[in-house]
Amino acid sequence: MFEAPTPLNAPEPIHLSRADGPRPIRLPTPAPAPVPLLEARRVTVPPEVLDADFALPRGGVAELRGPSGAARTALLRVLAGLRRPECGEVLLDGVRLDLLDDHELRELRRREFGFVLGDAMLVPELTAAENCALPQMLAGAERAEAMVRAVAVLRDFGLSGLRDRFPGQLSAAHQQLLTVARAVAHRPKVLFADVPDLSGPAIAELLDAARHEGIAVVLTTALPALPGRAPLPLEITGRALELAA
Repeated sequence: MFEAPTPLNAPEPIHLSRADGPRPIRLPTPAPAPVPLLEARRVTVPPEVLDADFALPRGGVAELRGPSGAARTALLRVLAGLRRPECGEVLLDGVRLDLLDDHELRELRRREFGFVLGDAMLVPELTAAENCALPQMLAGAERAEAMVRAVAVLRDFGLSGLRDRFPGQLSAAHQQLLTVARAVAHRPKVLFADVPDLSGPAIAELLDAARHEGIAVVLTTALPALPGRAPLPLEITGRALELAA
């Protein structure tokens, strides 16, 4: 009797013996730990801050505290790429800011960062809507697109009726709100606010807008407690940056 021919391309039979033992079980590879959105590693801001470590997740809020002259502003400017650290590394999404050249750093700030600084720096010759659209256009948006977004943001901040007014025609409170609206209009990844005298309502609007857009916030303030989201309180004590009690 003839055996049936083996079909072409048929796989070779596998014979297992007890000596082969059980087949190994492959476990799934664990997912890598998330990269902090903004991170500082052993950053030195002379002469006040030495070896500061800092990590901020997406959508997080960090508050820099410390007495007058404690380099809060200097540290914030280093984190924002407005000043280079004496030593150490600053990273955004894993990219080292301290290794970028001036042009690359300027373009990154325009795209990824928003600013609310002590001096509002509103352009007096531009209307409220045009001021709000300006950072968007600097980040690459077309004027028409930027103006549509600016009008929507001003509406969210209760400034719709003032969109055609110039900064000099606005009250101090409305100028603060316009400054905050302008900072979030282009949906930055991180908003830096260095305004110890910013009013409580303006800070509340800032935090609410950032939460709505998923924007992380780093700020300095003289207020004892921030409204809205619970922040990561960081205090400059001596020459160190520590988690505040």
